[in-house]
Amino acid sequence: MNLYKKYFILQPSLLAFIFSLFALLIALYLQYILNYPPCHLCIMQRYGFGITLTLGLIGLYFKNQNIISILICLSLLYTISIAFWHIGIESQWWAASLECSGMIENIGSLKEELENTLKSGPSATCDQVSPKTLGITLVQWSFIYGLVSFIIVTILTIKQIIKR
Repeated sequence: MNLYKKYFILQPSLLAFIFSLFALLIALYLQYILNYPPCHLCIMQRYGFGITLTLGLIGLYFKNQNIISILICLSLLYTISIAFWHIGIESQWWAASLECSGMIENIGSLKEELENTLKSGPSATCDQVSPKTLGITLVQWSFIYGLVSFIIVTILTIKQIIKR
């Protein structure tokens, strides 16, 4: 067994792909199976994981490109930044933006507003405290998961750059 095959799992691109795929699958499970509607910041985090997933696939194809690994680290940094911002809003450290409160446009009368709300179904606001598992909210778990993913992928990226 050659060294490349032995350490293939330690490629930043592969791990980023796996971490992102797992995060997106969990998010979709929470939304569609457990019926926890995502808020605006949850959707923004999904975009970050989606970008990381795409970059991970590109990185698997272009194996020797350090720039892809660096971009993966930056996309994970974006994702944990959004998660940290979300924790701050959920913990009421700072105020939510209009997108987070669900008030992004004024469509007219109260009757029209209520009708549109009923048609669109349930939606979450960012300052709503998410369900807890082991005493930690889903938003906090998302931050922890993103941070651990970022640290692992960044360490592997730095090792990859130093080797070349």
